[in-house]
Amino acid sequence: MRCPTSETLTGTWVPVAADVSGRQLVVQELRVARLIIARDSYQIVDHSDQVVDSGELHLDEAAVPCALDLLGSHGPHAGKRMLAIIAIDGDRLCVCYDLECDERPASMQPQLDQLLLSITYVRETAARTDAAGPPR
Repeated sequence: MRCPTSETLTGTWVPVAADVSGRQLVVQELRVARLIIARDSYQIVDHSDQVVDSGELHLDEAAVPCALDLLGSHGPHAGKRMLAIIAIDGDRLCVCYDLECDERPASMQPQLDQLLLSITYVRETAARTDAAGPPR
């Protein structure tokens, strides 16, 4: 699978699944209601439509797996760099990062000593289509 470009990632993404090292989380309980990516920046919007986290986004298209750095400038991650890996398949985006270490995960599958958070998003337009159900 190829790494997406910044243009491919640009848009609004809605979480549809999440887990911590294989243990499923309730998506509605996540702080993030939408992830908005605009080329080289990101915003996390909560369920009350407030931007609760934002910053710079750096994509390494040559890395395998595809590497994404999020550098927080506002919110709880201000001044921190989160090292993630991502996978994209059409309108589905999976972002994975280690909750305990300042290291980028080598894969989406956690090792015994890792606490990996994986969140799967769908592009907002695809999420609206899915919510509407099949065409009649």
